[in-house]
Amino acid sequence: MPRKRRFLTLGIETSCDETACAVLENDANLLSSVVASSLDLHKQFGGVVPEIASRHCLEYIRPVYDQALKEAGVLTEDIDLIGVTYGPGLVGSLLVGLTFAKALSYTLDIPFVGVNHLEGHLYANFIRNTVGAVPYVGLIVSGGHTSIVYSKNNAFTLIGETRDDAVGEAFDKVAKMLNLGYPGGPIIEKKARFGDPRRIKFTCATLPGSLDFSFSGIKTAVLYYIRKLKNVECEVPDICAAFQDSVVRVIVDKIITAARERKVTTIVVGGGVSANQYLRDRLTEVAAEEGITVLFPMINEAIDNGAMIARCAYSMYQRGKRSLYTLSADPSLSF
Repeated sequence: MPRKRRFLTLGIETSCDETACAVLENDANLLSSVVASSLDLHKQFGGVVPEIASRHCLEYIRPVYDQALKEAGVLTEDIDLIGVTYGPGLVGSLLVGLTFAKALSYTLDIPFVGVNHLEGHLYANFIRNTVGAVPYVGLIVSGGHTSIVYSKNNAFTLIGETRDDAVGEAFDKVAKMLNLGYPGGPIIEKKARFGDPRRIKFTCATLPGSLDFSFSGIKTAVLYYIRKLKNVECEVPDICAAFQDSVVRVIVDKIITAARERKVTTIVVGGGVSANQYLRDRLTEVAAEEGITVLFPMINEAIDNGAMIARCAYSMYQRGKRSLYTLSADPSLSF
């Protein structure tokens, strides 16, 4: 068989506090993926500071791009397509990547495709797994979003989302209550390994009859519980374990319900919180009982990265999608 023509896609991701570029060959051969994070700059503030994030993106976009090309062993003129996040996210950060992508596209006279950051998180799975147009339900769990979508013929329909805090945001706020630091997700997961999830009862809102989420109630319950304690430190592992267990159980219940209702046998998960091993283990276990396959991104591709944007852009381009230079950043973009 003749060798498949080499087609190189550059993926650019600057939606928040990461500056990332990746080079993807065709649809599955990732040649490079470089990420520069400004996370350490935000820790002292307990959350992302937009101005710091956008300035970091502006400072690092060119060196990250150069490093991605170097690691891929390609030249600028070898690139065939550019994929770039245009929303949702912080407007300042988004504009850095979008402007850089437009300038490259114009200079090289090659097409570019604006990518929805949320769709990109799901496409992180398709670098190594092929689902294509097969219907599936997708779960996006991150610091800014908690959403369930139905995908059919490469089109997405939003069928469930958080009504208040995103799951990652809830982890951050509980970690702050316990003086554990930022970001809260990895810290709470680590502490929870040494705790008993059954010793303390925290109830997460279930919203019967809906695929929506609500995490503000359990966050408040944790706060009230902490206020009653004389020695919080000795109960931190159990608090973390109980909080994490309650949140994960609701997430698993909602996405399994969505799969049943839509009669699909595949669940695709993306977003930073998808790196949580407790969520991975619990969802995989429950899905297996239902005969459902679950796809998770590799841990290092669960965070914001250029590879997922490149993969999504390649798929869109193959379906005839192109973007115009009039495309603007859209901080509130949804599905």
